Amino acid sequence: MPGEVQPGSGKKTLARKLAQIWKCIFIEALEVIQMNINEETEYGLKCQELLFKGQSISEELVTEMILKKIESPEVAHFGYVLTGFPSLSEEYMTVSQQIEKIKNLKLKPDFLINIKCSDYDLCQRISGQRQHPDSGQVYQRNQWDPNITENHKKEKDEHEEENEEDEEQQEEETAEDPLMMSDFLHQLVQRPEDILENAKERVGTYKDIMLHPLEDLMAEQDCQYLIELDGNQQPDDLFVSVVVRLQSLGVRNGAPITRLQSQQEEMLEGLENDELFRVLSSYKLIAHRYRWRRSRWGQACPVALKEGDIVMGNPDLAVSFLGKMYLLSSPEALKTFMSNPRPYLLPPMPLPPCKVLVFGPPFSGRTTICNLIAGKYKGKVLDMAKLIQPHIEELRKENIEQVQKDAVEKAITAVKNRLELENQSREPGMSEITADHPEVQAMVEEAIKSASVSEVTLSPEIYAEVLERAIAELVKKNKDRFPGAPEKGGWVVDNYPLSVDHWSALSEKGLLPDTVVCLKDTEKDGVCILRRAYLANKDEINSKILKRLTDEALEKKEEVRREMQEILTSEEGQSLEAAEEKGEKIILPEFTEDDFPEIPEMEIINRKIDLFIHDWQTVESEIKQSSLVQVVVLEIAEQTPESLLNQTVLVMEKPFKYHGWELSAEDLDEEAEDLAAEGEDEEVVEEENEDEEDEEKTKEKKRHMGDTKHFCPVSLKENFVLYPGLYEHAAKYQEKIYYFSTSEYRDKFLKNPEEYVAHNEPIQAPPLRVCLLGTHGAGKTTCARQIADKLGIFHIQFEEYLQELILPKTKEKVGPHFDEELEEDDNKMPILPKELEGFSQTMTKTETKKSKQEVELTDEEEAIKANLMDNEALPSEVLDNIVLDWWRKEPFRSTGFILDGFPRTLDEAQYLSERGLCPDIVVYIQVQENDVLDRLFPPRLKKWKERQYKKMENKKKLKELKAKIRDERIARRREELLAERKQNKQEAIANKEHYEATEEENENENEDVEAILEEELLEEEEQEQEEAEEEQEIDAVDRIQNEIAEKFGSEIEDLQGVQEELEKLLIPQIEINGGRKPHIVYYQIYSKLNSLMENRGSIFEKCYPISLPLAHKMLVFSYKFPSSFGQWDPIKLSEGDVIKPQQSHENTVFPVIHRQYIYFFSSKENKETFMKNPIKYIRQPKPKPAVPVKIAIVGPPKSGKTTVAKKFASVYGLLRLSMGDAIRLVLNNQPESELALMLKWHLHKGLTVPDELAIQALDVALMNHVCNTTGVVIDGYPVTRKQVNLLESTRIIPVKIFELEMDAKEVFRRALLDKESMNRPPYPEHDSSQILAIKNSCYKQHIDAIRTYYKKEHQNWCVIDAFQSKWWIWNKVLQEVQVAVKEIQIYLERIKEGKAAGIVDLCITPEELQYRLGEFGQYCPVSLAEKGELVDCSVTSSLQFAAEFRGHYYKMASQEELDKFLSRPEVYVPPLAPHPLPPPEMLPKKLTAAEVKALFPVSAEMQGYCPVTYLDGKQRYEALVSGNIEYAAKYQDKVYIFESEEKLLKFMRLPEKYWNLKLPRKLPPIKEPILLTALPLAGYLEQGVATSLIKALNEVGSLKPKFPFLSVKKTALLFVACHLKAHNPRSSEPVRQMYQRKLAWFMEHCQLIPYLGATMAGPYREPRRRPLGFDGRLQTFLSLKDASPSFA
Repeated sequence: MPGEVQPGSGKKTLARKLAQIWKCIFIEALEVIQMNINEETEYGLKCQELLFKGQSISEELVTEMILKKIESPEVAHFGYVLTGFPSLSEEYMTVSQQIEKIKNLKLKPDFLINIKCSDYDLCQRISGQRQHPDSGQVYQRNQWDPNITENHKKEKDEHEEENEEDEEQQEEETAEDPLMMSDFLHQLVQRPEDILENAKERVGTYKDIMLHPLEDLMAEQDCQYLIELDGNQQPDDLFVSVVVRLQSLGVRNGAPITRLQSQQEEMLEGLENDELFRVLSSYKLIAHRYRWRRSRWGQACPVALKEGDIVMGNPDLAVSFLGKMYLLSSPEALKTFMSNPRPYLLPPMPLPPCKVLVFGPPFSGRTTICNLIAGKYKGKVLDMAKLIQPHIEELRKENIEQVQKDAVEKAITAVKNRLELENQSREPGMSEITADHPEVQAMVEEAIKSASVSEVTLSPEIYAEVLERAIAELVKKNKDRFPGAPEKGGWVVDNYPLSVDHWSALSEKGLLPDTVVCLKDTEKDGVCILRRAYLANKDEINSKILKRLTDEALEKKEEVRREMQEILTSEEGQSLEAAEEKGEKIILPEFTEDDFPEIPEMEIINRKIDLFIHDWQTVESEIKQSSLVQVVVLEIAEQTPESLLNQTVLVMEKPFKYHGWELSAEDLDEEAEDLAAEGEDEEVVEEENEDEEDEEKTKEKKRHMGDTKHFCPVSLKENFVLYPGLYEHAAKYQEKIYYFSTSEYRDKFLKNPEEYVAHNEPIQAPPLRVCLLGTHGAGKTTCARQIADKLGIFHIQFEEYLQELILPKTKEKVGPHFDEELEEDDNKMPILPKELEGFSQTMTKTETKKSKQEVELTDEEEAIKANLMDNEALPSEVLDNIVLDWWRKEPFRSTGFILDGFPRTLDEAQYLSERGLCPDIVVYIQVQENDVLDRLFPPRLKKWKERQYKKMENKKKLKELKAKIRDERIARRREELLAERKQNKQEAIANKEHYEATEEENENENEDVEAILEEELLEEEEQEQEEAEEEQEIDAVDRIQNEIAEKFGSEIEDLQGVQEELEKLLIPQIEINGGRKPHIVYYQIYSKLNSLMENRGSIFEKCYPISLPLAHKMLVFSYKFPSSFGQWDPIKLSEGDVIKPQQSHENTVFPVIHRQYIYFFSSKENKETFMKNPIKYIRQPKPKPAVPVKIAIVGPPKSGKTTVAKKFASVYGLLRLSMGDAIRLVLNNQPESELALMLKWHLHKGLTVPDELAIQALDVALMNHVCNTTGVVIDGYPVTRKQVNLLESTRIIPVKIFELEMDAKEVFRRALLDKESMNRPPYPEHDSSQILAIKNSCYKQHIDAIRTYYKKEHQNWCVIDAFQSKWWIWNKVLQEVQVAVKEIQIYLERIKEGKAAGIVDLCITPEELQYRLGEFGQYCPVSLAEKGELVDCSVTSSLQFAAEFRGHYYKMASQEELDKFLSRPEVYVPPLAPHPLPPPEMLPKKLTAAEVKALFPVSAEMQGYCPVTYLDGKQRYEALVSGNIEYAAKYQDKVYIFESEEKLLKFMRLPEKYWNLKLPRKLPPIKEPILLTALPLAGYLEQGVATSLIKALNEVGSLKPKFPFLSVKKTALLFVACHLKAHNPRSSEPVRQMYQRKLAWFMEHCQLIPYLGATMAGPYREPRRRPLGFDGRLQTFLSLKDASPSFA
């Protein structure tokens, strides 16, 4: 942020202080020169040389140093404050060139700070400066001038009593300041450039050379990032203004790097990794509980790692940055890191440098793994076999030459010796044996051949040198591998010799890898490698095996032949041999993959594998001595290359990943220390008897939990269940605590934490799962069903679900209650007579067989039935098949449920605990026994009564049936007895032929029969009476109540066990009083569960409230980061608030930490709301740019202007400014300024301050930081037209001006009420009736002109009814301000994004609009592009449908067109616009009647007919309508007149369509005016009554009336006459109404004929059968026979 200011305005002081506080780099010419000299840079040495020579440093050199400093790493990280550039000197570059340099900087300035100061004040300040020659310190006049210091002393004495402590501090400071002592006063000198004349010359030079280029630069700068200050303010006030402005815009200071050094010297070298970081994390704490966190680099130095080396850092060189700890390896690395840590921490860092050696036996896949690792890290495979081959060939060549030389000598000697031994005589003169001798040559060739195939061994040093050279070549291109790649590393070595000597050679050369990968195959005796070797050399090995088998077979044959020869003859042997040859065939053995037997042909491979294992065991111990080298031993059996790569990468990157650990005693000690320290700091009054539970809750509340809060992350990931973890199974990861359900899950988490924590998005929570428990009759099912429907989750009634599982087989519900009903139903079956018993038994047996076939239940169904019948516990296996699905299978898994009535018993609760099936919450509906009785007893009793009634009915029916059966039996028995008596009698008669029966004997016989029947039936009646008596109602009541009470008691006991078991699981429990009305119980449960549902997305989120100073400290040190909401309250933002309140002592702010960000809230309620569901408010649209609110409020006296202004000041922190406030501000804060002196001159003379000076004071006051950040309310200004002009000249334009409208009567009424008030000030006020009358009169005199001006120029005037209450006025004003601010925010946001934006409520003047109009002027570009219409929007001055795009303004025809333009503006403007705007001469122009007449003798086209009407009427004769001269237009130098305004507008939109029309030959006659009375009768009637007559005739033709006993003609004539009178427009209303009534009477009688005709059709009907009213209408009809209607 450069400072663009005049000389001597205090820019350097402000820049230095700003850089110091804002953690920026201060860049200024003298500062840069001094820095370069101190650091002895190349520039510094040049400067020192020039200064030693007594020469000045050139502008070119200074500029180069400044630009070099701006491009330095520390500036790239911390930012800069540039001052003194551009400079007034144009020795090297002109001011324009210097400004161009600033514009083209890589790091362009974000802000421009302009310090304003008048020439007079500036020259006075410069001329008042004095310098101390020894120190070079410059002092202002108020620091050394005795007159000013004496005045300050007097002011201090006046306020001595009020500010005693402040005075003491100031006295101490004064005493410590050596300049306040008289000894130093005489040493101060005035520099030549500070002399008044020279100062004026400098200011003049500045204005001539630099002012205009700087103004152009500031004009190009976004106004949001241009900070203008009043140079007459004190330096501290200037600094505060800048800081507040930067903070309001959300500008972050450079993140500081802190050295972690203890005040006490501690030995950190020998500490272990964990212990070391524990110690370092406590150095220079931000606050208790907020220690420095560990980084992914661990102990590795970030600078060295960026260069490609893994070097452990020095604990004494530890630093913290962004809340994390880093260890640097050297002072140079520390300096580099502290200048700019970004390059060393940005992705892809931390990344392994990829220095890898891969070892492995043959066929282990070594080369494949090398290529995969190199591909993963964009590195290169260095194959040592290829790299070393040239050296081997060279050495072999040297060996062959040496062998050849030695072999020649040896061969010559050998040949000589052989010849001497043969004692051959030599002839004299024979040549000696040479190298050309054949024998010698043969021996030499043999030696060379042997040497060429012999193995050449190079020394380990040569291998190391070759690898070193290859790596050096690789380093040159290493940085091109990928963006941010380190210079070193990026190599994977293959085929490197495996020996201790070779490893030692690498160590001496400093080429040790970071990772050594060893591929082994130890499973099943290395069968994997053997199999690969066999498949790779299958043909060769098979041929060897075949040869071996063939040889073995031949040997065996030889042995057999020898044996047979001893026994048989040779012929028999031959025949045997032939038979053997024919029968034998050698077959290769087959080898399985799992079993590969040892065969001689694989011996070479086995030896190589054994050799590798032996060498590896030797070298491995040597490798492990290097602590920085990681060893990865991989088993290749049953592994793919990708899996081996993943294992390797896991080990390579493990040092650069966060690791977790079990919660240890050290962690608990740290927590206890933090808790104790926080308790001391907070100074909270605690209760004397605080429970341990409360302490534990406090700990839990402040404990920093992980991504799953207190739930087990492993259960959540694997089972999708919210299982509350236990503190006993806790672990720490990334300085956060995680709870686990079991220790096994904790170990699983620590093995791979990344799998269970959140990364880019919060972890998804399972759906809501609720267990609703209570006794029978508590109302569970009723509430659960309603809540489930409301929340959109499943409702599961457990017992009902069990019934449904077995219902297909049982065909009916089972249970004690259901069985009771079934038994009673069985009792309903009547007792069948003995005659039907056989049939009954047959049917019963058949039904029993069928029921046995149908009800064959499985074991699971039997268990369910036993549970429902006898409350026997369900086995775990059965519950697994039922309950598990609700947690683990769809659709329950993703939807959630309310489980009604489960768990019911302790066993079922323990089952949930064992299976880890935890509900989110358990709701207990608590009821009393009386409540249950009141609910269950009445329906049970009702059912009992219904059953009793049915039973009685059945008994009655049974009795009747029995009586019927008995009568039938009696009749049959009587017949049987009578038949029997008759037979006996016949037999007796046969025996006694002369026997005669008397009547008496017959009667006796009948009596005997009846007696027998009575005796038989008596036994049956006695049996019926012996049946058990029915249960009485009183007994049933007691029984039912006892059953309900017993069941209630047992269920309560079971639920207590369930509650205790679920408490062990730490599942939240809610108890609801179920004794209240059902809708109340439902509401209570729903409100509890609905909050869980609404806050579901934040179930794992945890927020931590902190103090405001701590929040600021964390932000300064970048320990935490400001949220995307900045200082905005997210809750207020979600409610639609767009005015950002200022932080002050009056407006308390409540900061909260959520994750790594800090949020600020305006109230505790908002803070608590956010903490319940932070995700909801974080995901809302981010706040738009903060806009300072600038409004003015005017109105008559007593209208409430000041009340509204003060309300804005108190609620939102806006500065309330009246003109008096602005003048007082200048007089009090800048008493020595030119403006203050002029104000005092007028005031001391008793004069009113002129408006010109008052506006200057207002302009100064508006530079206050509150005005520029939060906003200002101008109270009661402007009130005259002159003041408006002055405001316009200084560009002070309020966003909204509110006029509080009120009449004079209300003014005086309020004044009287104020006089009666008890809160009046002690001094007299100017509120007498005369003064108020004058003020009100003056206000009314000017307000109309002011209102008209602002409505026309800026459209920012808003009238408010001041008669309303102050709350209504406040809400109305606030609503208008909110709308205006929102429009401005949207405008700024869209313009910043390069989009089109609406410009309504931006106070744009007509002149500015005209100046910035786009290519289409005031024509709508959307209408022109889509319809080809020229829609002129200049008819209205409103900017409601106007928009800005690419710096130009465009006006649209309506909201629809505006929306289209805002969505895709580029389509409607050049170069993509389909239709350009025609040139001005081709545009239609409206003409007034006067303008048309002024164009005489030019006549209208088409002889004055309307072209639009003619063309739209399809050029018909009837469409030739003359135009009206009031609606005229000019197009292409031709005049057209139109029928109406609508037709004119249509022509203006599409002139090309209507302009070139030709008239037909036949035209309507020329209309000439004729008097109406001069017309003939027919014409007179046509012009006078034609319309009325047509309506009457049309009506009579439609209705066709016929009056009784009158002709149709006469009826029609009467109807027309009456109609004309009823609708005569020239008659009075009463007359028209009278004739309308007569017309209605006439029509009513006309309707009699069709009515009677329709009703009397058909035969005669009696009077009583006729329709109602018929006789009356018939009588009326007959009465009209001799009557005739009259309408007179």
